Amino acid sequence: MNVLVWLERQLAASRLSIALATPVLVFVLLDLVTQIIVREFWGTGTSIFLWEWQAIVIPLFIFLAGYAVTMVAVVAQMRRWGWWRLLESNRSLDAIRSLNWADFERLVAAAFTEKGWNPQLVGQSGPDGGVDLILRKGKQQAIVQCKQRRFPTGAYVTELEVREFAGVITARKAAKGYLVTSGVFAPEAAEFGEKIAQMDLIDGNDLLAMVGRCPKCKAGLQPKQSKHGLFLSCVRYPDCDGALNLAA
Repeated sequence: MNVLVWLERQLAASRLSIALATPVLVFVLLDLVTQIIVREFWGTGTSIFLWEWQAIVIPLFIFLAGYAVTMVAVVAQMRRWGWWRLLESNRSLDAIRSLNWADFERLVAAAFTEKGWNPQLVGQSGPDGGVDLILRKGKQQAIVQCKQRRFPTGAYVTELEVREFAGVITARKAAKGYLVTSGVFAPEAAEFGEKIAQMDLIDGNDLLAMVGRCPKCKAGLQPKQSKHGLFLSCVRYPDCDGALNLAA
């Protein structure tokens, strides 16, 4: 496994042509080694294209080894071009969208903590009047409303919901309001939100960026539950055990 990890790192730093050629070279070299072994021990000119048993078992090993190298090369280039992070993001977003509303609010609070805010959860203690968190940073204060969304149904935050939160900002005389969702904003909702100077709209991808990355390997993070409460686990677990505690 360490050899494959080392190879993946080397291929990620290589040109695409080298990454694509590496599996082919592995196939060719292993075939040559196989034919030498067969001649040495069985004294025949067996090739991987003949059907003697020696030419079936050993080429099977060649195929598996070459396949592993091919997959490593593909992963390496996915990492190089950023595709791997896209897959990690989708996996993390799925985990976020599976949270119940209370855990989602705790996750949002942790995300704002990463940005230097001191969040106070107010939506879990009773009627919230449209406010789930109150943020403080020095003399600054802001309010947050959370919209947990399930896919594929109910994925969009509507213009009406954005307008209602704008009313909450006005009623509270808040200097800043954040509307946070695990889903996405409908086009008309996003357009309306951009017109409100005191309002920031944060969708699932924005929230994922706020949460941050694994403190050990810099891969994505996804929320999980333990007996101690909610925490963020590296998407590469168990290969990486990086985590951030979110337990309230």
